[in-house]
Amino acid sequence: MNSILEKLHRDHINFSKLLAFLEQQLHLLKDCKISNLDATLDAVRYMKEYPDYIHHPLEDIVFRYFLEHYGSEHENIDELLHEHEGMPALTERLLESLQNALAGLPQEREELCTILEEYISVQRKHMDQEEVHVYPVLDSNFSKKDWQEIDNDLARAEDPLFGEKVQESFQRLFQHIMSQ
Repeated sequence: MNSILEKLHRDHINFSKLLAFLEQQLHLLKDCKISNLDATLDAVRYMKEYPDYIHHPLEDIVFRYFLEHYGSEHENIDELLHEHEGMPALTERLLESLQNALAGLPQEREELCTILEEYISVQRKHMDQEEVHVYPVLDSNFSKKDWQEIDNDLARAEDPLFGEKVQESFQRLFQHIMSQ
């Protein structure tokens, strides 16, 4: 597997850890138990800052390269590219709901749970589609030359949570995830 595809796959492993944390918080909210909304907000902020603005645009480059060089249509890739466009809005909706809850603004617990549940479901389904239906196609079709051409077009950005150095704003979240 190419290093770009390995990075994307490794990102998915890390995102799965965050989704497991969010799911744990969702269960606490549904059971009317104390949840850690601050850490939940940090997790969603991370999902906005890294997957929405770095990981998905990287996938977009790879996916579009595939469509351009190996076929103008691929149902799964077209669908995933479309989902990438809508994910920031879903993330923003969840962020707003969490910020309102933390600010003590009136909000139904059920409404927050519904948005959080939808977010987790959409993210998991999306990653599963990529891992099962797209990454293997990319791996089997792309040559070293293809990956090199893609690599030449990429701007590198470090993962602020799971990268070499954890950003200060994500230290608390990192501790929560590592303690599980």
